[in-house]
Amino acid sequence: MLLDLIRHQDDRAAFAEIYNRYWDLLIDSAYKRLKSRELSEEIVQDVFVSLFIRRQKVQPKSTLESYLRTAVRNQVFRAYYARESHVMVLNDLIASNQIIPALPDELLEAKQLQQKIYLATDKLPEKCREVFVLSRFEHLSHQDIADRLQISVSTVKKHITKAMGILRTELGSHRMDLMAFLLFLGLHR
Repeated sequence: MLLDLIRHQDDRAAFAEIYNRYWDLLIDSAYKRLKSRELSEEIVQDVFVSLFIRRQKVQPKSTLESYLRTAVRNQVFRAYYARESHVMVLNDLIASNQIIPALPDELLEAKQLQQKIYLATDKLPEKCREVFVLSRFEHLSHQDIADRLQISVSTVKKHITKAMGILRTELGSHRMDLMAFLLFLGLHR
């Protein structure tokens, strides 16, 4: 009902009620994974800003709470990817003594590719995305993923294959960059 009020009448009081009702719940959810109050608050704030901006288009499949929790979880994953990818790259560069200042064009291109990969990852089906994240960003083995998600190793492999196919399609012209990026992630398991 509150979502309908903000969707059809731009009711600010209804939005404030949603914000007040779910703020603490979503902060706690983000904090459990990130262990950073500031980052958790930033993520939840971004989710509410996105909800308000996209209010006309938002169609939760079940409840508004589950929609918001999923949005927060996706933002947490995105923050986790960014932090882990950055740390891995810096550690590798430091270890190999190859810290070379990147050209502004290279930095921009790498940032754009990273954004495209995250956006493409968001388009993956939920279970497929979860398996892909555990494999490529948390560096778990197929067996560890299967154990954690209580699925078979062959199902894990199918999800990863499906994810790679979708990412190849989504990233078209950046296919070689994607393969190099994912190979780089795979080598650091």
